[in-house]
Amino acid sequence: MFSRQSSSTKATPQVLQPEPSLEQLTPPPLKPEPIATIEVPDATEVPREPPHESVIGPDLKILGGGLRLISEGNLTVDGVVEGDVMGANVTIGKHGQVNGLVHGETVSIQGHVLGMVRAVDVSLKTGANVEAEVHHNTLSLELGANFEGRSRRYMERSDLVPDLNNAASESDGASDTAIASGPVPLTS
Repeated sequence: MFSRQSSSTKATPQVLQPEPSLEQLTPPPLKPEPIATIEVPDATEVPREPPHESVIGPDLKILGGGLRLISEGNLTVDGVVEGDVMGANVTIGKHGQVNGLVHGETVSIQGHVLGMVRAVDVSLKTGANVEAEVHHNTLSLELGANFEGRSRRYMERSDLVPDLNNAASESDGASDTAIASGPVPLTS
């Protein structure tokens, strides 16, 4: 089972390695990983809700002298309105008809408008029939849209954005002052 080695074989000398220094034993410094930043809302800032949707349906007619409809959100008109319509984003649907001012940051028209349109972005869709003075920064007309009137381009977008808070607080007799920075509507 066990065997003895013969004495004729010489033992190989072992070479001693020097002990590693402290610098060699210390691992290299770690580079810090980038820390993800988390944006914390300001405590004074109130979270904004998405804009509300207001709709004037096709079965609704709103008639009145000096009438002003104001929506701080999105407004869709598919009925008949005799008066001014103002909102953040205004859409005149294919059954919609407005005789007066249509004012919003964006205005999209598929129905009939007689009066004035004021918006940063105005889009006349197929089937639109617009007899108005149009004040805009950008104006687009689709094939099949009818436009008769004047068009005026504003270089400053801020000149066209409606001030919905002031428009709501003005009296009925001051309907033209809601658009004091622009011309008087053709229907006044």
